[in-house]
Amino acid sequence: MATPIAPRGWTQPTSITASFGHGFATTPLQTAVGIGAILNNGIFHRPTFLKKQGVAAEGRRIVSRNTSEKMRYLYRLNAIKGSGRRANIAGFRVGGKTGTAEKVINGKYAKHHNFNAFAAAFPMEKPKYVLLVIVDDPKAQRPGMVITAASNATPVAAEIIKRTAFILGIIPDFTQAASIPITSAD
Repeated sequence: MATPIAPRGWTQPTSITASFGHGFATTPLQTAVGIGAILNNGIFHRPTFLKKQGVAAEGRRIVSRNTSEKMRYLYRLNAIKGSGRRANIAGFRVGGKTGTAEKVINGKYAKHHNFNAFAAAFPMEKPKYVLLVIVDDPKAQRPGMVITAASNATPVAAEIIKRTAFILGIIPDFTQAASIPITSAD
């Protein structure tokens, strides 16, 4: 998982298999940066550990502002009504997307060995933080239990957000109804 995998050429079969997550892979950092760019009005910023003092960060547009707004809406909606419900923390307006990927073992997709992930961003009206939680090869804790990102990666992300929000100086804001998806990043 630490090495990205990209198709040599983009063909119609590539489009089909990519639609359900086969044929390429990204590193966790690439995934988080890509999600951040899509949700940040479509502006990509090169990741860095330290900000340059007195210099505005330069970025490059990768998707339209309109597309970014729609994606923020969908991320928030998923946290309210979809597979990300367990990360819908009151006052923080979290948005997110779950994902499950089959692991590649000995060059083949292993049907019963997965990576589960939850990519969260908050606050969704103007995302400042992106969090990517990946659970490597989760196992059911009891018979019949489902092993999905919604059941394991999402609650982990929620706990991380709850425990770090105040450290980051984020104060819960209850002025907007939790059930209303975010539509503007201005």
